[in-house]
Amino acid sequence: MTSADPQSLKRRYDEVSPKYDQGAPDAMAIKLFWLTYEHLTWKPVEALLPKDGTAWRVLDAGGGGGKFGTRFAEAGHHVTVLDISPGMLDGARAQFAAKGLLDRVTFVEGNVAALELPDAAFDLVFCEGDPVSYCLDAYPRAVKELVRVAKPGAPVVLGVDNRYEAFSGYLKLGKPQEAFRTLHDGRTTCPYGLPVHAFTVRELERAVAEAGAELLEIFGKPVMFFDMLKAMAAAQGGTAEKPWDAWAAREEILALQEKLAHEGFAVLGQHFQVMARRKA
Repeated sequence: MTSADPQSLKRRYDEVSPKYDQGAPDAMAIKLFWLTYEHLTWKPVEALLPKDGTAWRVLDAGGGGGKFGTRFAEAGHHVTVLDISPGMLDGARAQFAAKGLLDRVTFVEGNVAALELPDAAFDLVFCEGDPVSYCLDAYPRAVKELVRVAKPGAPVVLGVDNRYEAFSGYLKLGKPQEAFRTLHDGRTTCPYGLPVHAFTVRELERAVAEAGAELLEIFGKPVMFFDMLKAMAAAQGGTAEKPWDAWAAREEILALQEKLAHEGFAVLGQHFQVMARRKA
């Protein structure tokens, strides 16, 4: 098995860490896209958390700048933020400090494919974004590691790249040869130019089963987003003098995306979200 070179990952994320997750894009469609992405990511995870005030131990693997880790801490849970990049961990530390949450977090430098963490240590394992995709052909080992550190019966939530989206993206860019290669082997690149593995649904199903977890759902996020916005704008009948206000309609957009994400459109999502549980 091969995986992305850990030193390359570390260097690239150390480079981008000072500006990671800072500043919203000017384009309204992009701003709405990321609002929707975070909503679709967090809502099903939030529904898993205990409502009786019990504090869980949560692993935020590849936790980046602490965007989701701080949400767990704000809900009263203790978070271990693990990342391969010291620079990203510094960014997460600053986010937790700014919110007065440093007493609810532990920071660990590490690799998701070789976790130096004890078995069955966490009530919930969360690995969002590209950490598993960066493992390339070694992704089954990463999934096994993430399941290993979850308690029996505990949720394991993974975010990964979608092969169909990568394929269609290359076609839209006028790169049919790259599209054909990605269709066969799943190899593409992240926004920072590093190699990632883009998954099929069947690959994810196999990896989860082989890791000893029960698959609950695989859904897409966001789904057909920019095409959906165009269709909504046309349906709302905006004019040149009074264009449709997409931001004012954001709750309607979120509700429609939430519906689409869980109604069989997974392969049309920009990312996949995998909801699973370690078998008891």
